[in-house]
This record gives sequence, C-alpha cells and structure tokens, in this order.
Amino acid sequence: MPKIKILSADVANKIAAGEVVERPASVVKELIENAIDAESTSIRVEIRAGGKRLIRVSDNGIGMQREDALLALERHATSKVNRIEDLARIHTFGFRGEALASIASVSQFELLTRTADALEGTKVDVEGGVFRSVQESGCSPGTHMSINNLFYNVPARLKFLKTDTTEMNHITNQVTWAALAHPKIHFSLTHNGRSILDVRSCDSYLERVRLLYGREFAENLIEFTEALPDLKMYGLLGKPEFTKPNREYQLFFLNQRPIRSRIIGAALTEALNAMVAKDRQPVALLFLTLEPDTVDINVHPAKIEVRFRNERTIYSGVVRMLRDALHKTKYIPKIETPIEPTHAEGDTENRDVSRPQRVPPLGSLSGPGSGQRTTSIPQVQHRQTPPVTPQETEKGDQTSEAQTPSTQHGQGTLAPTMVVQPPQQRMPDDANLSLLDFENVQLKTILFKTYIVVEAGDKIFFIDQHVAAERVLYERFVNQVETDGIPVQGLLLPVTLEVAPQQLGVLKIHGDIFKKLGFDLEEFGGNTILIRAIPSPLPTRIAAQTVTDLLDKLPEAPHTDVQIPEAMDNALITLACKSAVKAGDTLDTKEIMNLIKELSEAKLPFNCPHSRPIIVEMGRDELERRFHR
Repeated sequence: MPKIKILSADVANKIAAGEVVERPASVVKELIENAIDAESTSIRVEIRAGGKRLIRVSDNGIGMQREDALLALERHATSKVNRIEDLARIHTFGFRGEALASIASVSQFELLTRTADALEGTKVDVEGGVFRSVQESGCSPGTHMSINNLFYNVPARLKFLKTDTTEMNHITNQVTWAALAHPKIHFSLTHNGRSILDVRSCDSYLERVRLLYGREFAENLIEFTEALPDLKMYGLLGKPEFTKPNREYQLFFLNQRPIRSRIIGAALTEALNAMVAKDRQPVALLFLTLEPDTVDINVHPAKIEVRFRNERTIYSGVVRMLRDALHKTKYIPKIETPIEPTHAEGDTENRDVSRPQRVPPLGSLSGPGSGQRTTSIPQVQHRQTPPVTPQETEKGDQTSEAQTPSTQHGQGTLAPTMVVQPPQQRMPDDANLSLLDFENVQLKTILFKTYIVVEAGDKIFFIDQHVAAERVLYERFVNQVETDGIPVQGLLLPVTLEVAPQQLGVLKIHGDIFKKLGFDLEEFGGNTILIRAIPSPLPTRIAAQTVTDLLDKLPEAPHTDVQIPEAMDNALITLACKSAVKAGDTLDTKEIMNLIKELSEAKLPFNCPHSRPIIVEMGRDELERRFHR
C-alpha cells in the first residue's frame, strides 16, 4: 500500500496551475483583471503563436514597489482579502492570490513594474516557479508582464492546446469581453505583430459596441435601463428583425465581470421567446449590478460562474425588467432603407484605427448546452409562451376586381384599396384611438382586408388583424383558465367526429385539458367522438378541425408535472389561432378600434404566440426617402 506524503512545492504549484491556467486565454484573462484592479486606463496585449510563445500584458496602472512585486509572485499573496468575511464583499476582479504564482510555475515569466513616484522600476525573472533574478530597471509607470513558452515544463498540458488560430480566438474573446465591460479603458490586441483590435476609451457601452462590431451592428440595438430595489440592469437588445441562429451574441455581465449564468440565460429566453422565432436567438448584452454580498463569485477557479443567494428572485427580476423594457422601447420592426455612406463617410470609417477589421462573435457565456432553448429553471410569476411553428392563416377569397366602397366594406367606413374615395366616404371624425402609448393616433384604412393602417405623428403602423386578434385571445384565454374558465357554448346538435385510434388514445390521456379549454367531448363507440360543447369564441364551423388539430399536437404519452403547463399552453395557442379573425375577414370601424384597444392592453402586444410580428412601423422620413423628397 503506497504511503501518504506531502507533495513538493513544485508539483503542488503545477497542479494548482492546472486549475487556473487552462489555456493561453486563461492567462490573458487573469492579467487583464489585475490591470483593471490597478486602475489602468490603457491595457495592451501582445500575443505570439496563439499565446504559446509569448503573452505580454502592459498597463499604465499604479504599479508596484519592489517588496510588493516579489510578494505578488508568492502563492496566496493578495491585497484584496484580509479576513474570510471579505469574500462576501468583493469589489475587485482578482482576490485569491493564486494567478501569478500559478502562471509563473508553468512558464518563463518576467515582471517589470514601477509606481508613478519612483525613479526606477523593478524587474523580476522567474522560470518554472523558481526566482532567477531581481533587479532595478527603467520602465514606464505601470506593470508589464511577459509569459514566454507557456507549459514548456509541462509537456502533457502543452500537447492538449489547439491550433494557434483556435487559441487566438479564445484570447480575442477574453479581450473583447473585458473591453465591453470597461468602456473607459483603452484596449489593444496584436497577434504576431498584426493588430487584431484597438479600441479607444469612450463614455458608453453602446459606443464601445460600435467600435468593436461596427456601426450597423450598434444601430440594430435597443438601449434600455431598468431597476428593481436590489437589482439594476443596463441592456442592449437586438431589434426584432436583428436575430442570430445561435447564442453567440448573448453576453452577461455582473458588476462589470463577464459571467456564465443559466439563470440569466433562462430569464432572457422566457422574456423574449414569444418575440423571436423558434429557430432564432435574440442578440442581448445585459449588464447587471447587484450587491456583492448577494452573489458568490468564488465557485469556479476562473471566476466565470457565479451563484446567486436567491436564484428565483434574480430569475423573476430579470424577466420582469426585460419585459418592462420591451414595452417602453416598443419592440416593433421598422421598414427602413439602408443609407449608403458617402465616400467621405466611408473614408472616415476606414481611417478609424479604433475599429478592428474582424472581431469574432461575442461567444456564448450563457452556460453549457446554451444552444438549446429548453431550461430547467422553474416558471416564476410569468406564463411561458413557447414558440411553435407558425400555422398558415386562413385566407379569405380575394378577387382582383375593383369593388365599390359599399360592397367592399359593408358600411363604407374604410377607404377601399385602389378606389378613389369620395368626400362623403372619408374616415369618420371619431376614428381616433389609443395604440400602446403613442399620441395622436388615427385609424386611416385597411389593406387587402388584412392590414390595419394607423397614423401616429410622423409614423405609420401596419397591424395584422389576424395575429393581433390571436395575441388578444391568447392572453384572454390564459386569464380565463387561471380564474373562472373559458366560457362554453353548448351545441344544439352535437358534431360527430371520426378520429384515428391514436387520436382517441390522446383524448383519453388529455381529457382534462379539453375540459379546461371549454370542450365537452364524448366517446360514441368505435373511433367516433361527439362534440357537445365548444369554447364560445370558437366558430362552430371549425370545431371539428380544431379538435383534430389539438389531438395531433398533444403528446401521446401521459404528461408529467413539467409537461402539463407546456401542453396546455400549446393548446391555448392553437385555440387562439383558430378563434381569431382571419386575413380576409371584413371588420367594421368599431371592431377594428376595439381590437386595437385590447391589443394596447395586452402584456406582449408586439408578437403573436407563434412569435410573428403584430405591428410593423414605417416613418414618414422613410416614405419621403422612397419618393426622393
């Protein structure tokens, strides 16, 4: 039986280095965090061979005196923590005192530092964790750290590193995230002498995004600020039409520290899932501010994961703030023509040395498996509306013949398409209405018996009557199911429906869902079902088709506690779609105004439960640009 023994300092340091130094990007992250803590306003990162040959991080911070420079390379040496209680009040980025010692143990390390009031600096050389020399040296104020030949003495770790390109991509992500979190600091990054990014200091997160990802990217973001008693959030959300196929453009910060969080990722999905198509992901940069004693940042060696004291509160708070922000910013797609820059503008943009030519995506920090939309986070306060494949709306018969106002619109209250409107047929004077919180909104006309047109100041809004009614009915059904139930209308003559054997099995499993929806279904022998009552908003003529669709969509296995809300929600979405007015249905002025009023009172008035947009905006300036005015 082998004897227990104490590891040597050399072996212990290399084992510890394995936890902190996973790859060259880990070194860059640790050194940048030290530079930020040193109150730097400029941080330069130089890389060679993907960080395998050289990593040099230079800053203009407060620097260190000789004694501190030597202590900084000892294990568990830190100026950030004195007592165990300090771990609950951490405001700095580095605090363990492990990073420099771990890095120096697996590299050829050089530290050059000077304080602003010192005449000379201090140079320390360490090789494989062993001090080689300490001497005075001239240097600019700040700290300059060079890591040569990373893992040269741990070949087993070295062989697991990827190609230079892959390692450099990880390094670029780390510098990009730091630059996003600290817009007032100038960051530069070079690889093999070539500039990768160089972003000057600026006053806002949005300006920093523009410098990193370009003007077009920044112009497609919606800026907002929300606050709760114990949680604040500044955010940049992609506009409705600006989405991505994956989560690479979702990034979360907590107290200016980039983090990976399933909680925040799930909250983002919950808040926006009704507004983003099933196969798309929103662009989101969320900057949260929270008291340090309510979060534990010491749960991961790289300090990339955090643990919240009250996860449920954080989850529901983020959902609430995101939804409030969406209502205030009006998450409405816009019809816009891209403006091509003039040669002068283009030349100016090209001469802007602070804008990199290529910056990779932000990279996903929303957790392992973040490419999936599913989450194990419990639903809190808000009903989830999972997006499903949009169904084709039922189109009414449309003819190409020009119709008179009276035949096309019943009472003649709406202007007909392509027909000159006589003065006596103009929109009535009481066509003013309330759309969300826009002012001076007036109903103008309806196009193709589908799109309601309203004017508000210098904006024109096109509202799809079917998806608007779908959203209104869905939210009404949700409230009714949770309170008194959906109103039921009995049928004078039951509707007979023949179903497949598997559909009959689904009915036996999910009979309670049909009852909650307002259906009274009775087995009539064989594979025949009698429909004796239906939800009152549902037209009788499509009752059989609606029941068939529900039987096809509900799962064929007994539902679990988690699946019940999802199955019910999908059923409510189907019922709302079937019950809503269709494209091609004729609505009079009163019906249109009532629909818009109810839409304005909805919780999520911008998208139907399938995530399709309800309202599209077009500015007067866009219309005039089309006519070259």
